[in-house]
Amino acid sequence: MFEKFKNWCRVTINGRKWPMLDFARRVVMIKRHQYVVRMAAEQDIREIVEIEQAIYGTAPWSYAAFQIELRRPHDRLYLVIVDDGRVVGFIGMAVDWYRLDLHITNIGVTPGYQQKGIGTYLISTAINYARHTQLHSVSLEVRVHNLVARKLYEQLGFREREIKHRYYLDDHEDAVDMEADLLNKGEQR
Repeated sequence: MFEKFKNWCRVTINGRKWPMLDFARRVVMIKRHQYVVRMAAEQDIREIVEIEQAIYGTAPWSYAAFQIELRRPHDRLYLVIVDDGRVVGFIGMAVDWYRLDLHITNIGVTPGYQQKGIGTYLISTAINYARHTQLHSVSLEVRVHNLVARKLYEQLGFREREIKHRYYLDDHEDAVDMEADLLNKGEQR
């Protein structure tokens, strides 16, 4: 009985039943190059961790952390971009059904594929997914010194909310907490 209640709580919030998060596999063109975009699977984790290592020097998230995330289909969604059978980019999203917010937990693009529109595509896809799912906002954190990413996020409609001091575990750098409000003008939260 308790297990049934836990499952009901997991998917019934704000008076609505929320389905498992889903995303249909598709072939997309990004800057005249064809990629496959699909939901991440456990067999993709190794490549996702390798992308993080290539970007940051060490992977901020462990293999086990990604495993746990992928096992939460009611409030987590991870997408990968695949080129020639290889994962070249990914985005992780967590839905806060109480705040109706889609939080981008992490995003990464293999260094050789950066500046090719993949990051922009992934963020835009997250925003569109949030709109389609009738969420009110998309949020994320970004390193204070990552000016390229901050500029991209601002161009995509994100605004700074606050600075989270000593946010990152590896070097204690501050993070900028950013949000894109998806509500139409005049609507109240």
